[in-house]
Amino acid sequence: GERIEDEVESRAGTVEGLGVLPVRVRFAAEKTLARPSGSALGEPAEGYEIHHGVAEVLGGEPVFTDAGGRALDGCRVGAVWGTHWHGSLESDGYRRAFLTEVARAAGRRFVPAPDTSFGRLREEQLDRLGDLIEEHADTDALL
Repeated sequence: GERIEDEVESRAGTVEGLGVLPVRVRFAAEKTLARPSGSALGEPAEGYEIHHGVAEVLGGEPVFTDAGGRALDGCRVGAVWGTHWHGSLESDGYRRAFLTEVARAAGRRFVPAPDTSFGRLREEQLDRLGDLIEEHADTDALL
């Protein structure tokens, strides 16, 4: 962004940013905790927000929009993207569209696997972890 105004955490005041996105951030005392959803690149997307900053977007294109096309979050200028939405790449359709768009912008061809499911892969990993705990830990002693 252009700058960060912080009188809350570090009391550093105004610090100039890199300037790659037309965004100014002002830290606020109250933390934002949210589970937003919308769409990006024609695909549904959701994420979570956990931050003290309030972003003022001064240009660029929004990353996430609502059903009416109104900006919800994010800023994109050319190859630079920014958002408060943590976890948005867990949305399978959006992740595929994002990676395809990034490859296109870089002059590369990319064909995402149509059957990769972040949620399914996460569940498989958690099941494996549970199996390892059951096999190798004395869970009765832990309880």
